Amino acid sequence: WPIDCREVFDSARGAADKAYCLKACFVEGFRFDPSGLALDREWALSLDPAFHFALHAARAAVSDAKLSSSVRGRTGVIIGQLVLPSDSASAWGRELLLPVFERDALGLPPSRPAARTSPVNRFVAGLPAGVLAKAFGLGGGSMTLDAACASSLYALKLAMEELRAGRADAMLAGGVARPESLYTQMGFAQLRALSPSGAPSPFDAAADGLVVGEGAGMFILKRLCDAERDGDRVRGVLVGGGLSNDVGGSLLAPNSVGQLRAMRAAYKESGLSPSQIDFVECHATGTPTGDPVEVHSLKTLWGERGWTPGQCAIGSVKSNVGHLLTAAGSAGLMKVLLAFEHETLPPNANFRTPNPSAGLEGSPFRVPVAVVPWVLRDAKTPRRAAL
Repeated sequence: WPIDCREVFDSARGAADKAYCLKACFVEGFRFDPSGLALDREWALSLDPAFHFALHAARAAVSDAKLSSSVRGRTGVIIGQLVLPSDSASAWGRELLLPVFERDALGLPPSRPAARTSPVNRFVAGLPAGVLAKAFGLGGGSMTLDAACASSLYALKLAMEELRAGRADAMLAGGVARPESLYTQMGFAQLRALSPSGAPSPFDAAADGLVVGEGAGMFILKRLCDAERDGDRVRGVLVGGGLSNDVGGSLLAPNSVGQLRAMRAAYKESGLSPSQIDFVECHATGTPTGDPVEVHSLKTLWGERGWTPGQCAIGSVKSNVGHLLTAAGSAGLMKVLLAFEHETLPPNANFRTPNPSAGLEGSPFRVPVAVVPWVLRDAKTPRRAAL
């Protein structure tokens, strides 16, 4: 559930720019443990919390997989990371620049102060993937990208292509988001996209905006034949993915044409039709305009026939953990994989009355409000989901 924001907002209340909601979904009580990583302990501890989130999640993924030394040498890293100032990058900037401005205001000669924050944190936008590669001895190349809210899905798709092309034997892919909260809270407030109520309510008539979350999600991907050969636990099989740009969309008004371009590419690659999907984990952030556009895109994709009303469940993990930005897709994939594992269709939190603009009534889609068993269609058909 959303909790009150960090105290940084107390000093902003009297300023011209204001955050009109002081709630977000933060990770509380997290303590980073550098043990077992191929990193200098003190150097690792000096890194920004964004690095710590990524390392913690990646360690769980790597330990769950069977990666021999030869496979690690051909394991690449592609992750999404938000290119906004972090706690440590902001602290480093303040330590470096504020004394200069203060001396200038007093007419004193410039002097370079000694920063207390590790200067490596100024590379928080691009360095995390490289740190992950070093920490776990992964020699297949590394890349950090920012494709906004699509970042972790971009990472997964690009990782799939590395495996298909034979350039890697395994990939660590996912996303992390842990910016300094002042930037996201103030930025979304200025866009009028932040939820005044502080309640993430995707698809609901009372939805009044998004609630920012933070976290990380990492996955080990292998070619299915290799995973089965190595005796890995296969949690799910990615059968297709599609990338596109909205072109005609904006930050707050996504473009249905762009969404359909990506979804159709994914279904073409997978060889599946939309009606073969039991559950769709949506992007749905809880904004009154964005959610209906996404439902409209899904309805167009499914077409006018070949389905029965309410046959496919839809949901958004943002109703549980907020909008994780560059890690949003990772959170959604985790939800899908856990739903597979527990053979359960998860409910959508904060859903009571459907958004009338979405047109869910009489559509192929329903929003579960209670935990229900995910029943197989027949003995030969596996559970299938779209993300």
